[in-house]
Amino acid sequence: MALLFRWVVICMAVLVQARSVTAKDGDTVAGRTVAELVTALDDDDRTTRCAAVRSLGAFEQSGAKALAGALSHHDPAVRYLAAVHLGRIGGEELSKATDRLIGLAEKDDSEAVRMAVSFALCRGGKVESHLPRLIAGLQASERAMACSAAELIGMLGPAASEARERLQTVRDANAPGSDGDYHIGGAAAAALRKIDAESVD
Repeated sequence: MALLFRWVVICMAVLVQARSVTAKDGDTVAGRTVAELVTALDDDDRTTRCAAVRSLGAFEQSGAKALAGALSHHDPAVRYLAAVHLGRIGGEELSKATDRLIGLAEKDDSEAVRMAVSFALCRGGKVESHLPRLIAGLQASERAMACSAAELIGMLGPAASEARERLQTVRDANAPGSDGDYHIGGAAAAALRKIDAESVD
């Protein structure tokens, strides 16, 4: 579990970078088509699989159907990234995947995936019923899990305003110089900035 969350946080950082630096050239991203990237999801190497999901995300709506399909992948890191990208992109494919996402939120073996799926469901308008899982994740003893929860909440922006009080508590308890974890405090502070769209002292 801990190793998965550390991997996922690295994936999240690269995910954000990929949205700004990956150029879509016609029908390809990084020189590969959607079909080629779907094939790469079955690669034996996890790094290759996760890179394929990130590239599918760069296709935006054109890659959304493939991302929805990846929600049933055997690798939880792939399912995590697929859910995050599908939620970020939104639209028809996210709506079509709602029942499957709800099932994963209830039954997936990975808490990381359940959080990512909750994010996607929040993006699909089900904030009231699925934001609480992300808020609870802020209290996780595992640093990567808490940071991942904060990152996902921040990606929801103002829609996650109900998380503000808990984020403030987590930020203050983990401020630099405190007995807490400044990584978690920084992630909470970043999420607050995204929710409030202004700097937080």
